[in-house]
Amino acid sequence: MRKFLIFIPIIILGCVNKLQEDRLYLKEIKTKNKIIEWFYYSNVSSTSADYVLLYDTTNGRSDTIVNSTNIKDVRFSNDTITLFFYGKPRKYDDYLRIKKTIKYFKIKIDTNSVSKGPMPSRESYLKK
Repeated sequence: MRKFLIFIPIIILGCVNKLQEDRLYLKEIKTKNKIIEWFYYSNVSSTSADYVLLYDTTNGRSDTIVNSTNIKDVRFSNDTITLFFYGKPRKYDDYLRIKKTIKYFKIKIDTNSVSKGPMPSRESYLKK
């Protein structure tokens, strides 16, 4: 029983989300006075949804571009943010509608990415 009581606080502390500290970044793209951040939260679950945010460095605000579970890549070129998805954009079992613009950037969706088998492993990093 004592061993069980010791593990409960450890499990609870491991599941508490510290927001910024638990972000595992996949990519950051700096442009003008904005940063496009693609990350997911470090959770116990292996199916954490990815976030793509547009962060404004001048006022410290961020806007969510998409929160999805099937993003393959994020790219930026000529004031256009291109989101690549494995099929139709979705979050778990729900399909998503994504804005066509955010601030003064256009958003382009590419749903032609094909996954051969399970999702490939991705390299992530913690932001200091």
